[in-house]
Amino acid sequence: MTARVKSRRSLRSAQVPAMKPISRIALSRPARTAYYVLGTMGLAALAVALIGPKRLQREVIKPLRGTIEPKAEKLWADSKPLRDQIAGLFQSATPSGRARLVRSFQSWIGHFHAT
Repeated sequence: MTARVKSRRSLRSAQVPAMKPISRIALSRPARTAYYVLGTMGLAALAVALIGPKRLQREVIKPLRGTIEPKAEKLWADSKPLRDQIAGLFQSATPSGRARLVRSFQSWIGHFHAT
């Protein structure tokens, strides 16, 4: 009986099976993003179904738009000099310099995405 227990333990700890390709795809970052988007769309559809589209427009969308639009327009206007400066960097760079700039910006954005 003890020999049987030992053999079970050795079989369990021998190897962990590798993930199948479909599992790897289903658990990837793009797949999770798609799940979040689909879930959010489902919740939005449920909200529209429960309270009605006119009421949703009147009580949720218009107040949000009134609050967000002025701030977004101000941020867009405030970022104009920086956007012009970045566009100037790309226009004045050589093709190889452009590639380095792109990699640098991707790294910079990736740094902020990770934090």
